[in-house]
Amino acid sequence: MPVSLIQEARSLQPQLNRWYQDLHQIPEVGLDLPQTSAYVLRELAAMGYEPQVVGTSGVCALLSGSRPGPTLLLRADMDALPMEEINDLPFRSPRKDAAHMCGHDSHMTMLLGAAKLLMEHRSQLAGNVKFMFQPGEEGFNGALEMIQAGILENPPVDAAMALHCLCGDHHPSGTMLCALDGPAKASADSMVIRVYGKGSHGATPEQGVDVLNILCHIHSGLQTILEREISPFEQAVLSICQIHAGTAANILPAEGFMEGTLRTFNEETRSTAKKRIQEIAEGTAALFGGRCEVQFHDGLLPTLNNQALAAEMFSYVRELLGEEHTGTIGPVMGAEDFSEVSTRIPAVYMDLACGSVEEGYCYGVHSPYFRLNQEALPVGVASFAECAMRYLEKRQA
Repeated sequence: MPVSLIQEARSLQPQLNRWYQDLHQIPEVGLDLPQTSAYVLRELAAMGYEPQVVGTSGVCALLSGSRPGPTLLLRADMDALPMEEINDLPFRSPRKDAAHMCGHDSHMTMLLGAAKLLMEHRSQLAGNVKFMFQPGEEGFNGALEMIQAGILENPPVDAAMALHCLCGDHHPSGTMLCALDGPAKASADSMVIRVYGKGSHGATPEQGVDVLNILCHIHSGLQTILEREISPFEQAVLSICQIHAGTAANILPAEGFMEGTLRTFNEETRSTAKKRIQEIAEGTAALFGGRCEVQFHDGLLPTLNNQALAAEMFSYVRELLGEEHTGTIGPVMGAEDFSEVSTRIPAVYMDLACGSVEEGYCYGVHSPYFRLNQEALPVGVASFAECAMRYLEKRQA
């Protein structure tokens, strides 16, 4: 009886653990990831690839099968978060200002594992597999940078797949999840609302224009956008996550600001909400004698799974893992710059459960206490490899 890819992937567990723990200890933030990029280049070259740097520090490797066929892209993100890890682990991040608290080290590990398996099955491939190791997912739109540098060309990519670890939930480790109806991740727009008034002593507020009062009224007014101006059947989130003004208990400041995020799945809803945010903020500031400026940045489109491709790829995963180890998810209000890929070519985005609350993994991504179950890594490796082989086999020339 032939050995399945999941069995082959599980035999790689010691190697996967080494990759994961090594990468966990070299966290780097943003687009410029010299240590991470060098590590990935070295490991791919050791497998027999001829990897190349794409963009600032992205890595691309191409595997050409023994027969002609289409090209499937498999993607992993590489960057860490600008935060300190608070975990008692022997391979804890040595840096105070950077840590892999979003699991991108696990994504790289799983894609390296898939690259190793697929290289070993090269003679069975009908087409190409392109491996995309991407920097700058956390707010730097590294996917767009790699696309502009040509990652989707030479050869042209026909479809793409990515996955993300999931922890602090109730799905058992090793469960693969997919949004089959289309929307996988939301759009994301960050906003800064700066308010200008007139400072005064706290004992004589009538001599100034109260910035704090304006900020509070803007905050209240923005809540009505979702409550009264967007259909309850549309999914949207508007969160103001910080407000800053003033430096003393008895001085009313002359200016202040708030920052927040807008998440939607519908472009019309997104456009309407952004328009109303600006109108409400500017109108409220003027009402109380001040003025304000609204700036939007870091805009990402929603990540949409191609429904036909998602159904096909997830059927391969179900056959590989068994129905009991798969499930549906989404849409999720988290955002992803994999949307840059999914808006250009058919793509599918999946989530891999890597530690449930019941198993003792109580913290989700972006927590300083985030950690994951390394025993789930072979599932991601095998899922990547299985989907690649089956996708190419179905379309062989």
